[in-house]
Amino acid sequence: MLQSWKEVLPGDRYLPQADGLLHFYDQKVITRLYQPLVGIEATSLYFTLWQEIGPDPGIRSESHHHLMASMNLPLDQILTARKKLEAVGLLKTLRKKDAEPRFFIYRLQPPLTPRRFFSDGLLNTFLYHQIGSRDYHQLSRFFLEKPTVGKGFEDLSVSFDEVFESVPVGEKTDADERSGQWVGRAEPQGPRLGQKFNFTLLKSYLSDAILSEEALTPEVRTAIEKLAYVYQVDPFDMSRAVESAALHTGSVDIEALRKEVRDYYRLEHGAGEAPALYERKQPETLREMDKKQPRTDEEKTIAWFESISPYELLEQLGHGSKPAAPDLRLVEKLMFDTKLNPGVINVLIHYISIVNHNNLNQSFVEKVAAQWSRENVQTVHEAMLLARKENRKRRKNESNPARKSGEVRKRAANRHREVVPEWMKKSGQESRDVPPAMPDEEAKKRAKWLENYINSI
Repeated sequence: MLQSWKEVLPGDRYLPQADGLLHFYDQKVITRLYQPLVGIEATSLYFTLWQEIGPDPGIRSESHHHLMASMNLPLDQILTARKKLEAVGLLKTLRKKDAEPRFFIYRLQPPLTPRRFFSDGLLNTFLYHQIGSRDYHQLSRFFLEKPTVGKGFEDLSVSFDEVFESVPVGEKTDADERSGQWVGRAEPQGPRLGQKFNFTLLKSYLSDAILSEEALTPEVRTAIEKLAYVYQVDPFDMSRAVESAALHTGSVDIEALRKEVRDYYRLEHGAGEAPALYERKQPETLREMDKKQPRTDEEKTIAWFESISPYELLEQLGHGSKPAAPDLRLVEKLMFDTKLNPGVINVLIHYISIVNHNNLNQSFVEKVAAQWSRENVQTVHEAMLLARKENRKRRKNESNPARKSGEVRKRAANRHREVVPEWMKKSGQESRDVPPAMPDEEAKKRAKWLENYINSI
């Protein structure tokens, strides 16, 4: 869990607002479409803030202690739920500068309409992966417009002037002298991506004979960014898809573009495969060994963690067998909730799988992941440094005489007989977690270096 005190305290004030009008139908959209992505606690937070918006919004604020009591949740879980709502575009959080205690505005955003949600390219893809093909198609049919019964009926509705009489032209209402704007429904924004797509490189690959730069409208750019994130397409491959989608018209058909990218993904990964978060690799901007030849054992280890996805790592830990579905869901949950990068996730999984005897216990993994997230670990090297620090702490605790007596020592021996992972400790035998293609000599060198790296002061 997050340690919320760094971001918000129970005594901090908040004011709930709605960005425009929220409708009753929004409840059904959020419950059926968004809740599988963000969970019940985030959904409950949205509805709780909605109900706290009074007839005069912007008048009365509450403390977070009040919110904790209302939802019967600790502040850590409320903060996690808040971040999930922000990630999918249902909430904007604003904080007043230099205010003590801190003052927040929680501005609720209307959800996307079913039509926009199922054509978003980001939310619908992860919903499909979350609930499966059968439930996804059943849910999409649920929101389809039902044909109205009209055959054999005649329209008897009267017009306005058949019921009401006109008023004198000189009369006017007080509303004609209003100042400001009428409240309306805000435009749903949807999720935003922090990682920017390299459009400059994309343009360099595009042919001027097929489409002009003006064809990359804001809508097309948004679609490209989402497709590149979901399907992990680089600018060169995306340029081929964009040209195919604009081949005959000179303008980019977004639906055709989606089909081109999906077809490319299925060609690379198989016809029945759907994109998932655990297939991500370390972002290029955070790779320390990108386009650099590893020379030392440390650099080779960093390059290895940066070049594989968590799926590939789990596959290697399982000696080539397909990773178990619970492990994949756990990794994907970590990447979605903690925002840890794939390379950092690799180090974490590799560390815990051996410390905990190849058991990726969910609560244990989430506890370590939350700590690394609080430490703002971004790179593989930072993750390895933190693992080294944790190892020294474990060794210090082991050397404490108070921990060696009685039941404490017995429980520690039963639960963690090996507190140091094999890949950090043993150099005399080949690590079981080394990729199958790695030569024996290379594995021994890496194990020896890791031993020195972890155990040195």
